[in-house]
Amino acid sequence: MGWRFLVSFLLAATVIFPILPADGYQSGNEGEEYGTILDVRTFSASCLLNETCEIQQPNNLIEYYSADWCEPCAQVSQQVNTLNNSDVLIIQHHPSNQDATFLSASKLRFDLEFRLLFYPSIVVDGKFLLTGTRQAMDLNETLDNSTKNFSGLESLSVSNATMEWNSSNGTVIRVWYVEPTAHTSENRIHPYLAHQSWEFNSTFTTHNFSQFEGDENGTFVVVLERPGIRQLTTPDTPTGRMEVSDQNDSPVSTTPVNPKIVAGVAALGLLILLIPALIMQLNLMKEPVKSSSFEDE
Repeated sequence: MGWRFLVSFLLAATVIFPILPADGYQSGNEGEEYGTILDVRTFSASCLLNETCEIQQPNNLIEYYSADWCEPCAQVSQQVNTLNNSDVLIIQHHPSNQDATFLSASKLRFDLEFRLLFYPSIVVDGKFLLTGTRQAMDLNETLDNSTKNFSGLESLSVSNATMEWNSSNGTVIRVWYVEPTAHTSENRIHPYLAHQSWEFNSTFTTHNFSQFEGDENGTFVVVLERPGIRQLTTPDTPTGRMEVSDQNDSPVSTTPVNPKIVAGVAALGLLILLIPALIMQLNLMKEPVKSSSFEDE
């Protein structure tokens, strides 16, 4: 019967051990490297036709994720598009492949970097996430409470359709081209819709846009980033951290559950389920082995 016990033990070990947390596990707040936006600059597409170009640095970058088929997006779009702040730069992304203006780079950012789930969603400066019915209201509060801290692209220049820059190791340059675009089904315009995207790692220091074909009313947005998954947070606004219902007006807790606890509870549950089988196996091992006797004919 020993081989049966050995099989049961190996089965239990195979089920339980893989889900136990390793000693070296790092939670999201302990040593994990997150991506972040370091600097943002912008210049007009008309600069590509000139010998010199004026480059501007906004105080904030708003990345607005929406879709033309999304009904709740209409109200948020109106709020974003009428934002009265000349120091704010807006990129509107269409990451849904159901849109005629779908951009794959926007989808990769939506899915893999920001790990978003819903339309509409607003990301401010690559770190604050606004969702739900109050996001347009929270947007102004978030911008009022934020401070300008972009740096790293002071060397950026554009001349004769060539963009030059210097960036530190481990960073990437993302260039987004945005231009006014008509809504596919409504009589209105998306003023800042992303149409193209380029990415360069720190080994590149120049790129020529002479073959680029775009509208002179378009804009290039140059973003210096440290690549990686973003750790988005809800901004501290009067409405930002509160989900109110008829029964409970207390804030919803945003503290994540420790993965070690989850794995430990799951392992204990599986072990409890296996106890009856192990007891039966031990009882079988205690029974004497019956030998067969053969009589000579």
